[in-house]
Amino acid sequence: MAVTSGVWPALAQTDAAGRPEKLSLEQAVRLGLENHPALREAEAAVEAAEAQVKQARSYYYPQLSFSGVGKIGLSGATAALGLPGFPGSPFFRNLASSANWYQTIFDFGRTRHRVASRESLAEMARLRSEAEQDRIKHAVRRAYFSVLEARRLRRLAQKTVDERRLTLLRVQAYFEAQLRSQLDVRLAEANLAEAQGDLIRVQSAVRTSEAALQAAMGVEGESRYELEEPAAEITPPPSLQELLQSARSNRPDLKAAEAKAAALSAEVGAAEAERRPEIRGFAAGGQGRFQGTSVKEKQRHGIGALGIIFPFFTGGRLKGEEEEARAELKGAMAAHDALRQHVRLEVTAAHSQVLASQEAIRTAGEQERAAGEALRLAKARFQARLASFLELTTAEVTLTRAETNHARALYDYRKAWADLDFSIGPANIP
Repeated sequence: MAVTSGVWPALAQTDAAGRPEKLSLEQAVRLGLENHPALREAEAAVEAAEAQVKQARSYYYPQLSFSGVGKIGLSGATAALGLPGFPGSPFFRNLASSANWYQTIFDFGRTRHRVASRESLAEMARLRSEAEQDRIKHAVRRAYFSVLEARRLRRLAQKTVDERRLTLLRVQAYFEAQLRSQLDVRLAEANLAEAQGDLIRVQSAVRTSEAALQAAMGVEGESRYELEEPAAEITPPPSLQELLQSARSNRPDLKAAEAKAAALSAEVGAAEAERRPEIRGFAAGGQGRFQGTSVKEKQRHGIGALGIIFPFFTGGRLKGEEEEARAELKGAMAAHDALRQHVRLEVTAAHSQVLASQEAIRTAGEQERAAGEALRLAKARFQARLASFLELTTAEVTLTRAETNHARALYDYRKAWADLDFSIGPANIP
């Protein structure tokens, strides 16, 4: 069921010819994905997480460095520089340089678990970026429909003001012809004032919805467009069980919660590995001039070493780290279960809202048709002096309310479908 649309002067970015530039729903969503700062933040988080994966993987490979020193003074005084290889020699006079090689030979899975943790965290960041995209799409869609709804209600309010102004003119003419009382004139004036107040409130709602749409798209400044009314057909949604299954399979935030649990599970493995030995290798080769010693000057030297580190006693630090990792994993799994329950609630509520809005459209349409016929009869009876002005006013108010309810029901239906689409993950809005 389509809703007709006109030009929206308050959101009209003019083109070169001075005509308002149209903005479709798809274009609005694309603008949101291109401009919204929250998505840029999420993309930066993905880049940072991928860089952390590279850092973790680097421990699989040898670490090479070059060091050099020129020293005269007490042995060991250059230890504060942290120079590896021959520059760290303990002689009084020392001019040396060396190329250094490090390698972790075996660490009982420390590196493997750290890499797995960082990979899961990177996947979580990517999924959170997808979830942010879905959130932006959803916010733009709802804001877009809210603007169209506010504009439609403004048109109805303006129509009501025009009709009640015309009614006032008629009643004044009847009063001057002594066919109606002054009471009818005062009632008509009051009805016109009420309609004008409603129009002012709707105009405020239009401005607010415009600002909300711009915020949803991440657009700053005075960007004005003519919105297009997307076609809509009243179609029944899939069954609730199908939707729940789709949500469990497609929701990126659920997948992100699973990735976080996987990352913390790997952290538990890394914490357990920290309590085991670690074997490291070191080699250096270079040249040094060692004066005042039995070592010959200007000769090349080399060294190779294999070391083992065993955390025999750490005062409970490693045990505490393992307990912390297990507690964080437990919390992540609980958060995942809570999110699943929340998703189920979202899907169920959105599904119910779609069904309810479909019924609301049907009943509002029937109400509008009946109210229109009642107003037509009331006008005919009023002109024939068979009905009171109160009867005519009641019929006008009833039609206005029916038209407003019908318009709101139509956009409630579109918003309900947008909510349902968001609640099950990537899909198409009918």
